[in-house]
Amino acid sequence: MLHAFSHNKSRLYRRYLGHRDETTELRVAEEDEMTSTLMGPLAFLSPAAIAAFWCALVQLRNPEHALPTEAPTRAEMHFWPRNGRIEPDLRVELSWGAHTRILLVEFKWRAPLSGKEQLHDQWQHYLDTDEQSRALHLFIGLETSEASNALNRRDVWNGKLIMRSWFDVLTAVSAIRTGPGLELRRWSEQVRLCLQLLAVEPFSGFEHIAKPQLPAASDHVFFAQPAPAKS
Repeated sequence: MLHAFSHNKSRLYRRYLGHRDETTELRVAEEDEMTSTLMGPLAFLSPAAIAAFWCALVQLRNPEHALPTEAPTRAEMHFWPRNGRIEPDLRVELSWGAHTRILLVEFKWRAPLSGKEQLHDQWQHYLDTDEQSRALHLFIGLETSEASNALNRRDVWNGKLIMRSWFDVLTAVSAIRTGPGLELRRWSEQVRLCLQLLAVEPFSGFEHIAKPQLPAASDHVFFAQPAPAKS
């Protein structure tokens, strides 16, 4: 669907902006469809390509969690893995020889957490103690207040909860457009175009806004230029 969206061959992306066919779309699984549409193709790419994106996203503002710069020997993405009743959106495993790092990812799109303890449960009950020592927990949403609130209520992560917005995802895919391999560049460009359709794009400044025409001075305007001081 990425190509259909970016080439204006489908308008289904409008459902992620709140547009609905009220006769057939009583419920739209926006987050799941977004996760599959944007991140699904990445799972088929090489370990180097997969690691390039996740490393760029993690290290965007958290250099203390820098991942190895060399290509991993293995990279896997597991969508909606389940451990009992706990089901995060994505589990990413990046391995460099015998050393494996885990990224546990929760995506949000125009929806709150599924309960105040959703992120806590994912960290404490989906991962065991050994996995927590090798893991980072990523929250990705249009904004990150839900994750901030969860952290303020009870910090169980000890610095391993990484909060990112969808704009940060756009920043990461833009940064890797010159990354390893043509496959990665093609995927990142399609994701960039799709996010722009969904109104996730850089702030372009005020240059394109025309200056307003002020009315002639009169007693009816709410401000006026002060008169020059008398000498």
